[in-house]
Amino acid sequence: MANDYWPQEEGYIVEGDPVMMCYAAAAVGEMSCVKLSATAAGIVSVAASAGAGDSLGIALRATAGGQLIPVAFGGIVKLIANAAIGMGVLVQSLGTDTPNVTVTGASNVLQIGDQAGTRVLGTSLQEALAGTDDILVCLGMW
Repeated sequence: MANDYWPQEEGYIVEGDPVMMCYAAAAVGEMSCVKLSATAAGIVSVAASAGAGDSLGIALRATAGGQLIPVAFGGIVKLIANAAIGMGVLVQSLGTDTPNVTVTGASNVLQIGDQAGTRVLGTSLQEALAGTDDILVCLGMW
């Protein structure tokens, strides 16, 4: 098991980075990976991750849907690795409504416009020796 650098803390570790209130039309779990959704006009909407590499933020509160929730688009979060992950590796969402991450491929990691690819959720700040290890992830493209 990897070392847990903040055993007394879970979830969002560093505050002050981009957190935005977003509309969740459907259920989203706390600390779940979320993707953008076009379910509400005039407001940024999010939905729970549905596929590997589709997410760009972390829901900081759970909802059954139909509510505004805070979503972190930057900062440092503690997430659960799905496999062994090296330090400094780009990570992506696993594709389930759980706080898991998995390693991205070495190429084609950005999705711009209609181009195919995978969204980068962030960068691992420590290694995971195996799946289920808690690791710190710096959200965003750094």
